[in-house]
Parts: sequence; C-alpha cells; structure tokens
Amino acid sequence: MMKKMTLPLVLFLTVSLVGGCTNIQDDATRTKAEGAGTGAAVGAVLGAIVGQIAGGDTQSTLLGAAIGAAVGGAGGYAYGSHVASEKAKYASQEDWLNASIAEARQRNQELSAYNQKLAQQVGRLQSETVALQQKYRSRQAEKKQLLAKKQQVDALLKEARTRLAAAREELDAQNSVLADVNANGGSNLTSRLDREIATLKASIRKLEQQTEELASMSAAMAV
Repeated sequence: MMKKMTLPLVLFLTVSLVGGCTNIQDDATRTKAEGAGTGAAVGAVLGAIVGQIAGGDTQSTLLGAAIGAAVGGAGGYAYGSHVASEKAKYASQEDWLNASIAEARQRNQELSAYNQKLAQQVGRLQSETVALQQKYRSRQAEKKQLLAKKQQVDALLKEARTRLAAAREELDAQNSVLADVNANGGSNLTSRLDREIATLKASIRKLEQQTEELASMSAAMAV
C-alpha cells in the first residue's frame, strides 16, 4: 500500500510547489521561482518514476523524486532567470510579447524551410541507397561505396538531430513566455503566440519523422 501511495504523494507535493510560486509579488522573482518550481515538479515526477522502475520500493521512489527535483529545479531556475532577463529589456509586457511572437514566427519559418529541404534530401537519399544496396547485394557495387553513402546519411542525420534539439528548446521558450504572460493577467496577443506554438509543434513532429527515417536508413546500410 505504501508503495502505491508514493507517486501520488509526489504529484501532490510538486503541484503544491509550483502553486506556491504564484504568491510572489515581484515579477522577475516570480518568473525565476516559477521556472524553478516547474522544473522541480517535472524532475520530481520523472525521478520518482525512474526510482520505481529501478528499485520498486518507497525509498527508491522518494530518492529518485528528490534527485529529479534538485536537477529539474536548478535547470528551471536558470531558464526562468533567462526569461526574466529577456522580459526586463522591454518597457511593457505587450512589447515583450510582440517581440517574442516575432521571434517565434521567424524561427518557425526557418524550421519550415529546413523541413522542406530535408524532405527533398531524404527522398533523394532513399532512392540512391535502395539502388546502391541492390547493386551491393548483386556484387555490382563495393562495400566502400555503401559506406560512403552511409556517411552522407549520417552527416544529414547529425544535422537533423541538432536542429530538432534546437526546435525543442524553442518550443520550451515559447511555452515559458506564454505561461509567464498568463500568470500576469494574460493578453489579447496570446492567441497569436498559441498559433505559433501549434505551428512549431507540427514542424517538430515532421522533423522527428524525417530524423527517424534517416536513422532507419543509416541502420539498414550498416555492413
């Protein structure tokens, strides 16, 4: 019974931790605290899950939650500090939100263009690799040719993964801006940021799919 109650208890405590940050009056301090609280909450839950998988008992679960909360809280505070620092550059929340929306739109356009270019590259490489694999199996192509093509795929895969990591960071940034604005009374501009976030999520899903295709292609060419 104790083990079954541990994870719900962690969830209750972490929700309480995040909720307590909203009582801070100073805007910059609240933003940093909210970042730390959210990071700690997510880290605690993930840590608790890992603890349950690793040890399965109450002690392992609570230890995992504690470690996760510490790591997540530190990362969240750093991210909250960044958000507060960026926000402080603008005279009003509306100015900051407008700048954030413009930045999000630009990043989305860049990612969309990259996805389109990557789709063409992936399609071309798929055709080339299938043909080369057939030649290799029929001994019409040498192993070094297959490995050279695999290197091209791996280079593209590395770049795609780097872009994917950057896109996920951008999504975190946009969500943080939206959460901060909502915590400070909201704005009639938030719907525009919502749309940018939805666009980014769709682009990330597309990039994830193409990254998986490249990874599968690379694995199939291992000889």
